[in-house]
Amino acid sequence: MALNVVNLLATSRFAEYIDLDHFSYETGLDFDPDRFPGMTYKIAEPKVCALIFRSGRIVITGAKKVEDVENALKITYDALVTHGCSLWANYDFTIGNVVVTHDIGRELNLAHLTLSLPMARTEWEPEQFPGLIYRLKDASAVCLIFSSGKCVITGNNSIDNAKESVEVLIKDLNDVMV
Repeated sequence: MALNVVNLLATSRFAEYIDLDHFSYETGLDFDPDRFPGMTYKIAEPKVCALIFRSGRIVITGAKKVEDVENALKITYDALVTHGCSLWANYDFTIGNVVVTHDIGRELNLAHLTLSLPMARTEWEPEQFPGLIYRLKDASAVCLIFSSGKCVITGNNSIDNAKESVEVLIKDLNDVMV
């Protein structure tokens, strides 16, 4: 099964409060709470973005592997400490969303799928969006299915969960395709 992880979103918490005005001043990074309540901290390697909030919460987005999340959190933590922010000695993280892509390997007739898949879990409005939106049964995952056979699956909370979602999607599609 060709599964491609395109984004991991993870959250953590480093402290009760982070002085973003001080961190912005120390690093020269832009922080405008009127525009966005958090600070965007871009990391080159791994290529991810850390969103830092005054509440001490950190959101990592753009990671492709769990190791990228771990490295990004360490880099962010070290940068904050280096620039005088008082943080907790330990932190953990949770994966909040895993986005993957999968190629079914053939073109799909979305009109046929709309009529064949369970209607309560299927949306297709080609004038609004070129893909069919399909919600998996008993799962939080949502699949965007395109006529090219390419699919985007989001709403998973682990890579294993994403693999299971792709397997369910493949089974559901195979059950209704001729």
